[in-house]
Amino acid sequence: MRLPRILRIIRVHIVLGGVLAFFLGSLLAIAEGGSFDVTKFVLCYAVVLLGDLSTHYSNDFFDVDVDKYSEQRKFFAGSKVLVHNPNLQPLARSISVSLLLLSNALAICLVLFLAIPFEFFIIFLGASLAGWFYSAPPLRLVSRGLGEIIIACVTGFAIPALGYLALRGQFDPLFLCFAVPFTMYGLILSLSLAASDIEIDRKGLKRTIAVRKGARSVFSLILILAAASTVAFLFYGQLLPSSTINVGLVALFSVVPLLAGLIAFAGISQKQHVNRLSALNIAALFVFNALMIGYLLVIALVTL
Repeated sequence: MRLPRILRIIRVHIVLGGVLAFFLGSLLAIAEGGSFDVTKFVLCYAVVLLGDLSTHYSNDFFDVDVDKYSEQRKFFAGSKVLVHNPNLQPLARSISVSLLLLSNALAICLVLFLAIPFEFFIIFLGASLAGWFYSAPPLRLVSRGLGEIIIACVTGFAIPALGYLALRGQFDPLFLCFAVPFTMYGLILSLSLAASDIEIDRKGLKRTIAVRKGARSVFSLILILAAASTVAFLFYGQLLPSSTINVGLVALFSVVPLLAGLIAFAGISQKQHVNRLSALNIAALFVFNALMIGYLLVIALVTL
């Protein structure tokens, strides 16, 4: 009976988000001249997956008091397994620590024995520690107003960067340029999640932007970030005309989160339900990632 309950802490849709971000970075690398190596791809993603799963258990463990106030039916809410089964809390913590150590050990092995660049380990180490201290004391970054920034940097930069380094072996101007709007999209994701949890986070003493500034300010910032991302892609289209990637088409894809941000901002101005508006923004980001992956997959297949 313990195994099914402890596995319920894993949120498959969050794992899927990590898969999309890693695929995006990997396919971007192939489009820019990287070569597909199935061993590197699988093992490097295994590092990301183990680190991702570690955060599921650590966040549920350290947020158990906050999760008492959450609505379990919400799509991105905590599982509340540890709330209803306090006897599983030590096991959850042990699993989280084990996965954290295992993922970093695997990253070191890949650097030493599979010619993965050292930057891969440095970025993953930073991301995994940020994921642990997101909710873990003594830092507990989410209670210091840094929660949204951590999520943005990990989902928007670190995971795509790991996929890129796995198959390209180095950074180049295209990835560094794309990392800017990708990180802004990561911030849109974290702001959308925080907007739907304002009351819960306030009770849990989390100093998120949503708690401090309110939902309207959050959706205003999301719209600004979505617009800035589209402008960035349009600018890169002029800056990188020789790239294999049609950056103008990417800018067209970016209209999806921009429209969602505009609709959500209009909705919050009319006092519509915050959860639905947050879900709209998150869904738009998934659509953008799916469009990007589909487009880059076509380029990769032609290249291969």
